[in-house]
Amino acid sequence: MLIIVLRRGKRHYYENIARALLKAIPELLAPEMKVVYDLRFVDYISAHIARSLARDYQPVITAINEFIASEMGCDKTLNELILKLIEIDDQSLLSRVLLPELIRIAKMRYPYRDPEIDKEVQDLIGVLHGLVKGDIFRPLLCGKYFRMVFVRVARPEKIVAALEPHIHFVKYAIKECPAIEVIYVLAVGKNIMAAKALKILLEGELKSLGVRCRVESEFEYTGMYKRRPSAKLYVCKIELERIIPTSVST
Repeated sequence: MLIIVLRRGKRHYYENIARALLKAIPELLAPEMKVVYDLRFVDYISAHIARSLARDYQPVITAINEFIASEMGCDKTLNELILKLIEIDDQSLLSRVLLPELIRIAKMRYPYRDPEIDKEVQDLIGVLHGLVKGDIFRPLLCGKYFRMVFVRVARPEKIVAALEPHIHFVKYAIKECPAIEVIYVLAVGKNIMAAKALKILLEGELKSLGVRCRVESEFEYTGMYKRRPSAKLYVCKIELERIIPTSVST
């Protein structure tokens, strides 16, 4: 990959860095995103990532903000979207969930562009934002492209009994959306042990329902959570390979 940014004089030094970041980030993530998704959205999410990378260099952040403002103007919907991205990122769900899913679908859809996908991207961001804010009751997506359910484990005590509602919710999700492809299990701090127990229980339950699954990824790491940069976090992604029609009791 070769990116050339040409500007004259030292006066444009920080602007050069900002433009280079904004051009490079989509290529580094997945160039397919620029074709599959709304280009303005790709610019916005690239700008957010660029700001994070340049957080210790305020002149670069200022240049990024000025460039985005000049290129995109004032768009209320997209401005609201970027505020949601900031809050999602504050719990590390942007890097561990949102970006991987955007990249996965972009690679799957490329080179075809379907405007309907933009609404589904907003739905995905809405669900993740609801998880962050704690105001979503059933975090389930059953769209044309994004078909997934999220389980956030938040009760470590009496593990098996506390996890039963999560298992019932996953079974409900499969009943409501037989085409579901992904289950995300999320936890923070002292809840990680319970989340790992839930993963094992879910694998058994899915097998009993005739659902073939595999743990596609499982991370326990230190990351950002509610402005704390060193929280213990857990993200497990379970992929459903095939669902055999069966009755699902809730």
